[in-house]
Amino acid sequence: MDRILVIGCPGAGKTYFAKALSKIIGIPVIHMDNLYWNKDKTSISEEELENKLLPYLKEDKWIIDGNYHDTLKQRLEYATDVFFLNMPRETCIEGILERIDQPRDDIPWVETKKDAIDLIEWTIDYEVRTKADEERLLKKYKKVNVHILRTRAEVNNYLLSLIK
Repeated sequence: MDRILVIGCPGAGKTYFAKALSKIIGIPVIHMDNLYWNKDKTSISEEELENKLLPYLKEDKWIIDGNYHDTLKQRLEYATDVFFLNMPRETCIEGILERIDQPRDDIPWVETKKDAIDLIEWTIDYEVRTKADEERLLKKYKKVNVHILRTRAEVNNYLLSLIK
C-alpha cells in the first residue's frame, strides 16, 4: 500500500481512518476538503482542484481522504488501494453530529449546526447521487485493491490488525 484513497459518505469516518492509518504505516495524509475549500466556505473550481491535486498524485506515497466524486477517476489512475467506508446512513449521521463545533485540521473551518444540516441532507441523497457510480468505478479499476469496511468495529479491527 503506497497510494491510498479513503472514500465514503460524509460522517463515515474517512478522516479518522486516514489519520490512524497514517500513524501506523507512516504515509502522509492529504485532506481533499483542505484542497477544495477556502476558510470563508467558498470553494475552488473543479479544474483548479484537479490541478492542485495532481502534484500530490505524482508523489510515491500518500493517503488521500475525501470523496470528491468528480476527481475519483483521476485519483484511481494513481491509487494502489482504496478503502471504501460503506457505513450505514445512521452511522454517518451520528458522525456528522458528533463533530459539530469541534476544531479539526482536515477542513479550514469549524463545522456548525447549519453545516451539519447540509451534510445530513447530502448524506441522505448519497446512495442515489453517487454511491452506485463509485462502486462501478471501483470495479472498473482492477489494478486497485479495494477494501470495504462497513462498521466502526471493522475499521478498528483492521487498524489493530496492522499493529500486531
